[in-house]
Amino acid sequence: MRSFKTFELENNIVAIWPLSKDTVSRYIHWAAFKKYLSTSTIIAYMSHIKLVHKLKNLDYEACKDFAFKSHIRGLKNLNFYAPPKVNRKKTMTLPLLKILGHALAGSDWLGSTKLVTWTIFSVSFFGSFRVGELLPKKEHTFNPFETLLWSDIQFFDDFSVQIHNKVPKNRTEGGEFISLFPFPGHNCCPVEALHSMKNLSKTSDSPVFIFENGKFPTCSLMNKIIVKLLSKHIGEQANLYSCKSFRSALPSALAALPVSGNEKFIKRWGRWNSEAFEKYVRLNHLAKKKIFVKFAEALIL
Repeated sequence: MRSFKTFELENNIVAIWPLSKDTVSRYIHWAAFKKYLSTSTIIAYMSHIKLVHKLKNLDYEACKDFAFKSHIRGLKNLNFYAPPKVNRKKTMTLPLLKILGHALAGSDWLGSTKLVTWTIFSVSFFGSFRVGELLPKKEHTFNPFETLLWSDIQFFDDFSVQIHNKVPKNRTEGGEFISLFPFPGHNCCPVEALHSMKNLSKTSDSPVFIFENGKFPTCSLMNKIIVKLLSKHIGEQANLYSCKSFRSALPSALAALPVSGNEKFIKRWGRWNSEAFEKYVRLNHLAKKKIFVKFAEALIL
């Protein structure tokens, strides 16, 4: 609805509900060619506009008729002619994680700020987290039912850790439990970072990640920090990395070494219930060649 109201303001019109076919057509054109929204986003927005009609008990024929479907089909067809996106976010690697740590250590930030930031990096990397599952959405407030609290983390005697992700993206009932284990010898162990953080924590019902000034780190802030720290080392390429880069880190590393059964491990570690993991793992040419060899061997048996 925010998008539709912006459409009305920019085109100096006041739409009458139920929306006419002409208004729907103009909105789709504006969203696609003025705001450059993706086809999937436009479809989602139109689905919500259709829902608004239903809730108001209004006729929503314009949101489902032949003209509407033709518009959407046309946008999908145009995608085939669009140039490939060059700003696709890249996957975080272990060397880059080390560079982040090195740049962070060399900064003039407070020691506690460095520790909080580094712990977010390392936990997200080794836990294949969506960073939004760990952090509050706002810097001054947090939702205890969504944000990671110290009471959601269990420390074991073998130096391993189990994290309760209460509200995962796939809305698994009861949440998910993510295990982290020591990763010695590389100065980027997530368990060690969490233990260091635990020594500074106050109460079990407080968020794990909070800066000394009382503000909470957010995904938006972490994205800026990632680019700032990496840009000193890889220049403009730093803009291709964000919080999303951590999600595919370990699955992509495992996918680069194709072995029978790896798909199962990738899905389990990344906590994917479907084949959606395939869009996160980025196989290089050599890895694909190794997979093809397996197909060739099977063909000549």
